[in-house]
This record gives sequence, C-alpha cells and structure tokens, in this order.
Amino acid sequence: MIGDILPVNTLIIFALSMVGIIPVLAGFKFTDKSIDATLGFSGGVMVAVSFSMIYETGGGILQHLFFAVGFTAMWILEAIVPHEHMIKGYEGPVFFRQKLKMAWLIAFSMILHNIPEGLTVGSSTIIDQALGFSTAIAIGLQDIVEGFMAGLPYVIMGRRMSALLLSLLAASAEAGAALASGYIGTLYKGLDTILAGVSSGAMVFIVAHEIIPETHREHSSESTMGILLGVMAALLLEYYLG
Repeated sequence: MIGDILPVNTLIIFALSMVGIIPVLAGFKFTDKSIDATLGFSGGVMVAVSFSMIYETGGGILQHLFFAVGFTAMWILEAIVPHEHMIKGYEGPVFFRQKLKMAWLIAFSMILHNIPEGLTVGSSTIIDQALGFSTAIAIGLQDIVEGFMAGLPYVIMGRRMSALLLSLLAASAEAGAALASGYIGTLYKGLDTILAGVSSGAMVFIVAHEIIPETHREHSSESTMGILLGVMAALLLEYYLG
C-alpha cells in the first residue's frame, strides 16, 4: 500500500539530507576538486532518475510535454526567485540582492532544488513501490552532497547552528513535497505521471543550468567522473531494487 512505503521513502530522503551536514559540522575540509566531483555525482543521479521516470511512465507525447513544462517552470523560477549559489553567486531580481540576508538567499536556493526531488520520490512511489524505493535511495545519496554544500558557507563563517537549521529546512521541504505528491497523487488519477514529468524536467534543468556550469568552469575531470558515477549508481539501484 502507498501509505506504508511512502513514509519510509520520505524518511530515507530526510535522513540522508541531514547526514550530509555531519562532516561539515565536524570540520572536515573539502577541496575544490572534491566539491566538483560530489556535485557531478549529484547531477548524474538526477539525470538518470529523471529519464528513468520518463521511461517508467510510458514516455508518450504528453509525458514529454510535462517534462518540458517542468524544465520551463524551473527556468522561470530561477529567474524570479532571489537565491544564492556557493560558486555561481546571486541569481534573481537585482532589487532583492541587497534587501534579503544571505541566509534567506541560500535557503531559497535549497528549497528550489529540493522540492522537485521530493515530487520525484512521491510520484515514483505511486507509479511503482519498488521504483519509488530505488528512487528514494538514489535521491537520498545525492541529498548527502546537497546537505554539506548547503551548510558549507555557514561553517566557513563559523555559524554552525545556521548550517544545521538550513539543512533541516531543506530536508523538511523535500520531505513535505514527497508526502504531498504521494498522497495527492493517489486521489487524482493520472496526476502521478504529470508530477513525474514535471519534476523530471525541473531536475534536468538544475543539472544543465547550474551543476554542469558550476563544476565545469575549468573543464573539471573530477566532475565528469562524478557524473558518470552518479548515473551508474542510480541505474544500478533501479536495476537491483526497482
């Protein structure tokens, strides 16, 4: 039953999101190359999961349309919602750049990224429980990366409590999206495939617009290898668990 597995999958992505902040709080140092590699891994997982979702839901013309809608919607949100990236810097309306504190800008960035991931977990669980479980594990693995990336700027500034609270907020947003899409999707026939297409398109946009440009600013071989490993990890998880 969806009611049995959805909370489990949600707990997986929430817990792994919080795991990511642990090494940062513990004071581990990360080189630029290691950050590129881990971000590449995150992007590889997101791409593999996205196209697996399209395949699992039939891949028809409407599904491709929903994919394009999700891609475009995230493109618009990235342009109008003020947010801050660790490497890329500020994005959004110029007016808000000096009006909002850095904490809010980073929080908005994490929420923008995490909600599509939560929607993917929730919708995949409705489509097929085994697919939902493998998707939750794959998304959870890349959430570890996002967790320490979210908290890293604060730890550098010596604000560990802010880093912990930001990770908690990001993890909660993703978990909330997973639960909402899962339970709402069971009430309305066909909504699961719509959510799957939209969330897949949104995640591919994030990889294309942010992860690849940020990690390949110097043609990083580490990021390229990370993408390969991320794709392989997600596909192997789906093969053995899905």
